[in-house]
Amino acid sequence: MQGMGYASALGVLSRAIPVPDGPNAIPLTGFGYLASAGDRASPADGVGASGIHVFEVHGDHWNWKQSIPSLSPASLTLHPNQRVLYVANEVDEHENLPRGTVEAYKIHAHDGSLTPLNRQPLSLSGVKPRHVAVSPDGKYLVVAIHGGGAYNVLPIAFDGTLGRVSQILKEVGAGSHPDYQASAHPHTLMFDATGQHLLATDEGCDRLSVFAFQNGRMMRTGQAFSQPVSGPGQLASHPSGELLYVSNTFDGSIDCYRWHADVGRVEHQQRVMTSPKTAPCEARYLAISSSGRFLYTAFANEGISVWEIDPVTGKISVIQQGVLTNRSFRALILSPDNRRLFVSDAHQHELLSMPVHTGSGKLGTAFTIAATPSPGKVVIKYVRLRNVDSAKMSLETIV
Repeated sequence: MQGMGYASALGVLSRAIPVPDGPNAIPLTGFGYLASAGDRASPADGVGASGIHVFEVHGDHWNWKQSIPSLSPASLTLHPNQRVLYVANEVDEHENLPRGTVEAYKIHAHDGSLTPLNRQPLSLSGVKPRHVAVSPDGKYLVVAIHGGGAYNVLPIAFDGTLGRVSQILKEVGAGSHPDYQASAHPHTLMFDATGQHLLATDEGCDRLSVFAFQNGRMMRTGQAFSQPVSGPGQLASHPSGELLYVSNTFDGSIDCYRWHADVGRVEHQQRVMTSPKTAPCEARYLAISSSGRFLYTAFANEGISVWEIDPVTGKISVIQQGVLTNRSFRALILSPDNRRLFVSDAHQHELLSMPVHTGSGKLGTAFTIAATPSPGKVVIKYVRLRNVDSAKMSLETIV
C-alpha cells in the first residue's frame, strides 16, 4: 500500500468555539477519521490529495494527527471490535483491470493512528464501489459496487486483514431513466439488528432489496420498489431497528419503510416530497438521533433540515429547514450525546460542527472545527474519560 503517512500540507486548523456542555454532558474524547476523495493519492498537492485523515477529538476541538494516502475513499466503516478501519476505493481500474478495491487499516489504541494492513481487489467489472458494511460477528465485509452493478463478500481474518472475494452477486434489471438507469447501481447497504439480513438500495432499479446472510453468503429474499425514476440512495436505520429511511437521488424525496425482521419484509409507510429535482444528483445525507426522535437530512442547495419522527408510525414532519445552504455536503454524523452535528463540506474544504438543542432537535450556528481537502465520509470512535465510565462508547458511522 502507498505510504505510511505524510506531513500536513492540509492547512488543518482548530478554530473551535466550544459549545457549553452543561453538568450532564458526556465528555467526548476519541478519534475521528475523515476521507478526502481527491483525484489522486499524492501529498504534493493538499487540495487534490486523496486520503484518510486522523484527528484527535475533544468535544469540538479536532486536532490533526496523521494523513495516509488512499485513492478515492468513498466509504469508511469500523470493525465491531473498533480495532480496524475499512475503506472502499471508488475507482474503476486496479492493476490495469476494470475493478475497484477495498482497504484495511489497523487502529492503534493509544493514539488512534492508522497502519495499513492490506488492500484487496474486487471482482472483475466491480468498478466504483460505493459502500461497505461489516457483518455484526466481524467475519465478513460486504461491498456495494455501484458502477459494476454487483455485491462482493470478502472474509475478514482474525487480525482484521481482508481475504479475497468469496462471493459475487451480480444484480440484474434496469430503471426507467434511459441515461442513468440502464443497469443496476447498488448504492448503500446495512445489516439489520439481527445480523441475519442485509438491506440495500439500488439507484439503478428503483428498489430496496432484502438479502438473507448466513455463513458469509448472501441470497435475495425480497424487494420493495420505489417510485419510478426516484433513485434510492442513502439508507438509515432507526435505533429501534424497525424503521428505515431512504433518500432518493433523482426526485429529492424521502421514503419511510417499516422493517419486519421476523419475516424479512419491508413495508412502505410514507413518501415525503421535498424540492423537485430536474436532474440526478447526489442523494441527501441522513442521520438519526440515538433517541429516535429526530432525522437530519442534508442537500447542497437546500441546506440541512430537521425532521421529527412520530414514535408510533415512524412518519416524519419537518421542524427546521434550510440551515446552512449553498454547500457541498458529503457526510452528517451526530455525536453520541446528540449535542453536536458534524458536517463535512467539500466546497469549502472544511469540517463543521453545529450545536443541537437536545429538547427540540433544532440546530444552532455552524462553525469550522477543521480544514481539510475535499472532505467526505466521516467515522468517529469515542471513548469515555475523566471520571466517567472508561468503557468504549458505541460507534457512530456515516456512509
